[in-house]
Amino acid sequence: MKKRKHSKPGALRRVTEESDMPVMLPELSDGIEKNEYYLKVSRRFKFARLVAAVSFVLFLLSMIALRPDDITTANIMYLFRDLNISSDGGEAFSGVSYSAEPIQRFDVYRGELLYVTGREVRLFSATGGLGLSTQISFEQPEVDVSEKYALIYDIGGRVFTVCNSFSELYRETLEFEIISADMAESGDFVIAASGRDKRATVYLYGDDFSLRAKYQRTDYVSGAALSDDGATLVMTSFGVDEGEYYTDVGFYEVGADTQRSSHHIAGEYPLSVRTMKDGFAVITTASVYFFDGDGNVRGSYTHGGGIGTVSSSDSFVLLSTPKNTLGSENSIVILDSDAKVCYNAVIGEKLVDAAVSSHGEAFLLAQSHAVMIDIEAGTEKTAGIGAGARRIIPTGRGTALLCMSSSAKTIDFLHPQEN
Repeated sequence: MKKRKHSKPGALRRVTEESDMPVMLPELSDGIEKNEYYLKVSRRFKFARLVAAVSFVLFLLSMIALRPDDITTANIMYLFRDLNISSDGGEAFSGVSYSAEPIQRFDVYRGELLYVTGREVRLFSATGGLGLSTQISFEQPEVDVSEKYALIYDIGGRVFTVCNSFSELYRETLEFEIISADMAESGDFVIAASGRDKRATVYLYGDDFSLRAKYQRTDYVSGAALSDDGATLVMTSFGVDEGEYYTDVGFYEVGADTQRSSHHIAGEYPLSVRTMKDGFAVITTASVYFFDGDGNVRGSYTHGGGIGTVSSSDSFVLLSTPKNTLGSENSIVILDSDAKVCYNAVIGEKLVDAAVSSHGEAFLLAQSHAVMIDIEAGTEKTAGIGAGARRIIPTGRGTALLCMSSSAKTIDFLHPQEN
């Protein structure tokens, strides 16, 4: 008779036969009965689930039979308009390539690279995979994105389109030429178009692409912006009063019939209006004005004119101004939402692009290298780049997406050895 081997304490033995796994069911104690109430509820739930499934199938069959013309690709895409199948945006971009075109626009939408030319819109993942791809025919395409949608419109043209991460959702041809556009984080968006006698009509759309309101003024509208929640609309316009230019900044409560408030600025021409956290920034040919959400002036800064690049985030506005005709020297000024100067320096080189992030960092793109500025600390970090850089886009703390003529990659200023 063989001796039985004893397993060591704590040792695991893989069970391979059913006989090695005896199943012992406990016996019910005397007096325990079935709960008829819960059994009845369970039967009713199963029956309700069956009825719901059958009703859904019958509904689908009825709609296919009665409304076949309404079952279109466009309507199905609309049902999935808020779906995000893109990456979470935490990956570093590498291996992203695209065609080199004379007209190129770049932005980051839902953590992916939105690439727009005069003839196509494409969305690339961090590893170069292609998601959205649609055809357009724009002379001067511009892009504005929110977390919900991407808005692509044609300056001087009449067409705009709205996309999400995998499909074009809506396209419209307006009666007049587009001047500017802005999309709120809520998905609402506004488009200013040049109307008769060069005056403008401002169209306000909801996040379901329905036209909610039209605004018209007697002077010339130059731009419009929406607050992040889509509740406040700001329009900048200009005109001539006694031989002098003026800028008018009008605030509207969405849904109201009248203008809430306005500000008249004599002797200045409006360049752009930007949405900031709890307010707006208006840039003119001479100054930057900061307003809160109710239209009250927070502060202003006189830049003196000759602006080259403007970038804004939730909390900062960056201005670059060439110091000579060749642009080989540039003044960089960064302002917070109260018009306080947070950074002021002269850069002795030509700038290709500049951008400010919501993380309190600014990025300058020169011809041979890029610079990251920590706005609060006033420190700088430099990274070398290849030739042909066109755009730099903040993507995270200490990182930016560098867009070249035919490829894109992430620059990590905090860990330069990883670049």
